[in-house]
Order: sequence, then C-alpha cells, then structure tokens
Amino acid sequence: MKKRIIALLLAALCVVSLSACGKQDDTYTDKNGTEYLVVRDSDGNIVINDSGKLQVYSLNENGKKQKSDSGDYLTEYIDFNGQVVSGRTVETAEMRFTIPDGFSDSLDNPGYFDKDDYDAEIFFNFYAEDVEKAKSSVAYNCESLLESYGSEYFSYEQYTVPVDGTDCDVYKQNCTSSEYYRTAYFYFIPYDNGYYAVNCIVNTDYAKKVDFDRFVKSISFK
Repeated sequence: MKKRIIALLLAALCVVSLSACGKQDDTYTDKNGTEYLVVRDSDGNIVINDSGKLQVYSLNENGKKQKSDSGDYLTEYIDFNGQVVSGRTVETAEMRFTIPDGFSDSLDNPGYFDKDDYDAEIFFNFYAEDVEKAKSSVAYNCESLLESYGSEYFSYEQYTVPVDGTDCDVYKQNCTSSEYYRTAYFYFIPYDNGYYAVNCIVNTDYAKKVDFDRFVKSISFK
C-alpha cells in the first residue's frame, strides 16, 4: 500500500514537472507564418530597438535557441507589426492589455481586434492633439444622433473609468434603430503629448455580453 502511494505521488510530481518543462516562451508570428521566440527584459517587457524592430532569439534548424561560445543566447532584431500577442495579452512598446474573450488580432491591422459572432470591433489610435477637442466632438455627435434617431431608439451617457491611475473619459452610445443597430464606446486616455482613442463597437443584441470597461481598465503603460 505504501509503495502504491509513493508511486502515485511520483507520477503526480512527474506530470507537474513535465507541465513546467513543457511551457514555451511566447512567440511572434509574421505574415509568412514564421514563428519567433520573443526576448524579454528583466521587467518582462518585449525589447524594441531604436529602429522599431523586435528582439528575438536566434534559432537552429530544430527551433531551439542557440548559444554563443561564451554561453549567452544569440539574438537578432526583426521587423514586426508593433504588437506581440500571447493568448489574450497584447503588448506594444508603450502598453500592455488583455483583450476580451473570443476577440482576435490582425497581423495586417495592429491595434484592431474583432469578434465576428458578436459583430464586435476594437480600434486603438494615438493622436498628438488636444484630447478636449476630441471629447467635445464626440459629445456633439451624441447630441446630433439623439436628435436624428430620437430618444426611443438612441441614448448616450458619459462617465469615467480608471486606467493605470488616470481617469479615462467614456462616451457610450446605444442605438436600436434598424439603420444602426449598434452599441459604441469611445474611450479617451491622456498619454504623453496627446491621447489614445479606443473605440469599441458591438451589435446591440450582444452589448451586455462584452465588458469593454473591464477591458480598458486592463491597460497599463510602461
């Protein structure tokens, strides 16, 4: 009996060990389908040089990391689309965030994510402009749409959510008109000498199934 318990414990330990050993470094896949192992610094961030290229490990023909004569891993810099996606975690030179469940990234359109079955999209853009002008423009747009569709089919609200210690202004639009059956969020996040605009749009039928506020709150700047 004792030997059986020991054997079971060893088997469980072996499974845990194999799981730990089998964990792979996160990868970046380019448009040609080539996978690269991403280098991370001591803080766990991706490494990008002054030319905007991503640092990756040099691999041999078996896909294993290569070492120099001194025992250090060999690395190189490659062109990339500006973001590294590991599961639902997205990292750029400036930030890291977690996209909602079921959303996919696009190699051709960095900063764009979508979920087809919800007819939902997320857009990231940075503008080196006055954020107050942008907010005023959206507020005006909200009033114009309310006048056009009427309160029976359109409503909006303005509030704030915290993003990495900063209040982010949000304008939420909800429309049930057949012409535009959408719920849209406009997030304005001050950053550096401008702001990030994060726009989220979803079919109104699925608006309660995606927590865009939670998604935006996951954004952290470096």
